[in-house]
Amino acid sequence: MRALTNISFTVEAGEFVAIMGESGSGKSTLLNLIATLDDPTGGDISLNGQDLSNVKEGARAKFRREHLGFIFQDFDLLDTFNVQ
Repeated sequence: MRALTNISFTVEAGEFVAIMGESGSGKSTLLNLIATLDDPTGGDISLNGQDLSNVKEGARAKFRREHLGFIFQDFDLLDTFNVQ
């Protein structure tokens, strides 16, 4: 099953974006890909012309810290992170 096909959009500096859709429409998949929490099975994820799919984990973590923010619908811990 293909969750996303031919997705392309631009977010300008200072803009806020809401991702909305029916349950199972690929919202979480899209956000996980943008946040580099998941890797695409095809295609690429790019930000400002940089392909994020080949970036090492340390650089991905830095990218998430410096460029992304999430507001979750329900309180939830990210199972891809751990506390040390």
